[in-house]
Amino acid sequence: MIAPSPRNVAQAFADYLNGVLNSTVSDARLTLLAVPGQPDRFTIACLQDTRSVPFALHNSSLRLLFSQTVEVVEEKCHTVAYAYRLATGETKDAWLLRWEYFRRPPRPDYPYPLAHLHVNAALSDARVEGRLAKPAPHLHLPTARVPLESILWHLIAEWGVQAKTDDWQERLRASLAGFEGRRTAP
Repeated sequence: MIAPSPRNVAQAFADYLNGVLNSTVSDARLTLLAVPGQPDRFTIACLQDTRSVPFALHNSSLRLLFSQTVEVVEEKCHTVAYAYRLATGETKDAWLLRWEYFRRPPRPDYPYPLAHLHVNAALSDARVEGRLAKPAPHLHLPTARVPLESILWHLIAEWGVQAKTDDWQERLRASLAGFEGRRTAP
C-alpha cells in the first residue's frame, strides 16, 4: 500500500477542521496552503486573495481568524504554530482575544510561554514595584495548547455566538476526545 502524500494528509486534517467549524459555528471554508520550500509543511487558514482573514461566526457580528501551520510526519499532522483571533471586524486592530502557540521558540531569544493568550483591554493603573505594568494587549498570559474545539465552545458559551445545531456540545466533546487521542507532545 502506498502512503498518502504529505499534502493529502494535511488536506484530510483541513477537511476535518472544516467539518468541526461547519457543524458548529460557521459556514467558512479553511484552505490548505503549502509553505514554500518546506514540502511537509502547510498552513490552514480562511483566505481571501491569499491572505488570512477573520471569518463570520453564525448569527454574530464577531469574527474568528484561524491560522494553523502543520508539519506532516508519518501520515500525521503535528501543529507547528497557531493563531486564533476573536475580532469585531476584519481590520488588524479589531481583535479582542488572541490565542497563540509555537511548538518551538520562533527565535533564539524568545522569552514568552510558547502557548499564550493576549487580551485587548486596558489595565487601570496596575503598578508593579512603582512602575506602570505592561499594557494588557502586550502581555503573554500562559496557557496550555488550546484546541480549536475549546475556542468554539468558549465562543458559544461566553460570547453569544449561536450554534448551528442543538447538539453542538456533543459534537465538540467528541472532537475534543479525538484531539486528545491524536495530540502529539508539545
